[in-house]
Amino acid sequence: PRVAASGEHTLDPNTWGRRGEPLPGSTVTATRDARGVLAAVGDDDGTTLWRFEGGWRRTEHLPGARDVLVAPGAVVADLGGELSLRLRGAWRRLGLGAGTASGSLVADAGGWLLAVPRGDVLETWRIGRDGAVTPHATLTWGAGTIDGVALAPAGRGAVHALTDEAGSVLQHRCHAAGGAWMRVTCLRLHDTSPFTVEERESTKLAQVSGETDTQPVREGGRRLTLSRSTTRSGVLGTDLGVRVEHLGDDLMVFGDTHWHRRPWLTTRDAIARIDPTGPIDGLPGFTFHGAPLRVRGWGVTMREYDVPLDAFSVGDDLYGFFTSNHFRRGQVMGRSVLAVHRGPVRVDPRSRRPVTFTGARTFSERYFINVSVQRLPGSALGLPREGEVLAVWGSGSYRAGDLRLAVLDPESAAGGRPRVRYWAGLSASGQPRWSEREADARPLLHPSALGEVSVRWVPEAGRFLFLGCSGPEDPIGLSVWLRTAEAPWGPWSPRHRLLDWAARGMWFDDPYSRFIKALGDGTDPVGDRIFRVQADMTGAAYAPFFFDARADGGELVLRYTLSTWNPYQVVLMAHRLGSDVLGPVVQGSASVDLG
Repeated sequence: PRVAASGEHTLDPNTWGRRGEPLPGSTVTATRDARGVLAAVGDDDGTTLWRFEGGWRRTEHLPGARDVLVAPGAVVADLGGELSLRLRGAWRRLGLGAGTASGSLVADAGGWLLAVPRGDVLETWRIGRDGAVTPHATLTWGAGTIDGVALAPAGRGAVHALTDEAGSVLQHRCHAAGGAWMRVTCLRLHDTSPFTVEERESTKLAQVSGETDTQPVREGGRRLTLSRSTTRSGVLGTDLGVRVEHLGDDLMVFGDTHWHRRPWLTTRDAIARIDPTGPIDGLPGFTFHGAPLRVRGWGVTMREYDVPLDAFSVGDDLYGFFTSNHFRRGQVMGRSVLAVHRGPVRVDPRSRRPVTFTGARTFSERYFINVSVQRLPGSALGLPREGEVLAVWGSGSYRAGDLRLAVLDPESAAGGRPRVRYWAGLSASGQPRWSEREADARPLLHPSALGEVSVRWVPEAGRFLFLGCSGPEDPIGLSVWLRTAEAPWGPWSPRHRLLDWAARGMWFDDPYSRFIKALGDGTDPVGDRIFRVQADMTGAAYAPFFFDARADGGELVLRYTLSTWNPYQVVLMAHRLGSDVLGPVVQGSASVDLG
């Protein structure tokens, strides 16, 4: 069958690949329903609806209508500047205003689900079998212009959505009829903003965890790690590594940990004390506790991806943020919880008694699943209150989230009901606006595909430093990057690449400089075999966490931890940043009071 639309073409898909007739300006959308196939063919004159029931026949022409949406039993089109629904052969206005060229319509339980993007806001609406329209949810907002959306039912009432947000491609999921949309995956990060590249890349100082460093030495043998964690504490391998302070002790919490001869503890998280000196001159030592962390609370899980995030002290108690409920609602990390450890943390490598956090309550299931926290004066966040508050930077879905900011009253955590407010943008006068609704939390920057988050105020630089890793198909390459800002909400500097971990972590042409496994053929001297899934894989860098910083000769020496997957260990990295990146670097501390 052939129809006329900007020239002769066919609706028979079996011939599309064999025809050499381009159709500039034409669009075709189609759906299958109980009667056969319904197709909408658009061109410069509008859109024509075609029905296939043993053969193609034209059913209606819509002059001037473009990008008409079709679904089983319904058609939605912008007619005269109003979104309208054709139901049982009759058109009616939906009362939603004008449509866009990038919406989507799917059949859903009891009717249809319609997605309508406008600018950087994408909303979904439910249309009943009687044509009644009710708001459903905001799918995404504030993270870039929505250039396209495609909805698809996923069974059991769930719906998936793919969005094109200024070139970035993201997957979202809604699990229930009245539920919220959650970003699930970033398929492509299209960040076209300029970035800078550091001529002097980060260097590895030493391996923190494990018994011996897996990086070979030219002179032969192997270097010790900073912890000798296997023989001292029973820790074979681990990841993450977030530094926290409590009652004068420097501590570090680690993620999914594998324990020597204790397979029942597999993936249970670890904690270590940071010692001023260690096995390697000039570097700190680490003493791992001989038993894992334990988190108790309603519905809390302690499996893979259920990991510690950060912590803060209130009096003698240590409050920790953790992820929990791996893969709940299709999320790699289901939620974050806040729990408390009473009193000092006593690290003993011979102990088999867990360090226990209790009273875990949900902190976030949406935008603050991975968090990084720091105490700041209330005035630094534009708040009238005296004393300190806790700044909480967070991201949502793992390796798919944007950076957001919240403020928590630390004293309220002791009462069991933390008071949290969320940064909702700036007023016309440039002052921060705060909301008590997490749904109002606005992204600090975009596009982003963040996993772990690490933000710290660095007095010597007079700035907040934000460490992160690149996203999928990211123009910056496989890298660790740095952003800086003078205020907690930004504006944030362009990304500054600190480490190309494929080129300078894998070092394909120099195994003695390599600290990330690069070869999967069994010949690579770098790497370890900590667990079955990881053993034969190559490595990758992830989870850069701020360790410390100091001024040295007008430069800032930044140290951070980095996870490498294979070896399944944590390494300590160093980087020298000059005034061209940070501006003047000063000895001592610069005030963070921005009031």
